[in-house]
Amino acid sequence: MRFGEVAAYLPFTLRMPRRAFSLTLLCLLVFAGGGAAHAAPEVKESKKDLKRAEAVLSRLRRLEESSAAADPEAFVKAARRLYPALFSKVSALREGDLKTELTTAVVHYESSLRAMRQGGGVPDCSREPRESDARLCLETLAGGRAAFLRAKGSLHARRAEAELLYARGDRTDATLETVARTRAERDTDRALAADALRSLKELVVASSSGDDARPAFDVAGRLGAVDRVLASLPRDRPCQLLREAREALRDGLYWQDRAAPALALVVDAGSFTPRGELPRLGLRADDATHAAQANLRAALKFIVKAEEELGTMK
Repeated sequence: MRFGEVAAYLPFTLRMPRRAFSLTLLCLLVFAGGGAAHAAPEVKESKKDLKRAEAVLSRLRRLEESSAAADPEAFVKAARRLYPALFSKVSALREGDLKTELTTAVVHYESSLRAMRQGGGVPDCSREPRESDARLCLETLAGGRAAFLRAKGSLHARRAEAELLYARGDRTDATLETVARTRAERDTDRALAADALRSLKELVVASSSGDDARPAFDVAGRLGAVDRVLASLPRDRPCQLLREAREALRDGLYWQDRAAPALALVVDAGSFTPRGELPRLGLRADDATHAAQANLRAALKFIVKAEEELGTMK
């Protein structure tokens, strides 16, 4: 089967492995049908929706309790019982601040579990783009990256709890103060998302123009900065679109880099690899070029959608 035939069955043409299965599952579940739910964000949460949110929050409290236990394995055991089911439960919620906070908490707790499995490591707090995250990072530095991610999960769970209480009519000072802080963070979210969007758009446009335009950018440095911003954003629809744009850009750059050496390949007399084919992959250079272009076009489409979403949030 030639490359073009294979491409019909793969998203954005022969992508390389992208992310952990659990996060892929989250993307599919949480944002499936997101457009319909997003179409009427002004509709207040129904009693059924609030019950669903309470069920998710109850499970997050169990994770919080287990992380505070003396036994470090308690959190691992609790998380294994709750994931990946938590992703499907949070996906059933209506789009809005409550779902955003719960989804973000669910993601951070799951990321903490993966960090523990991978050995964690110590985060560089100075590179956190959000001041509140930098403070939280310093406070949990002794516990490494896993502790930092659990603390972020706990923070968003508390915000979700305040949103739930507010939706049920609670107007106590504590609830109002937490909700007000969450609303203020939304302004920071939009500013950070706009910065990431601009960087991604510049990189996609430069990459689409050909290799000669790319040396003007520190591509790795720019992508690293975008990744840090995306990690700091709540998991709402604009963030997900930006993440998809980031992945499509990465895949486009991958295939660009694979095509360039093949086009300049010199084959010696003993080689069985014809000129213009990718060694070991068995693909022609023009196929890799088409794959790169397809991914870059997909990245731009995600960027445009993210721009539209951010525009509706102003």
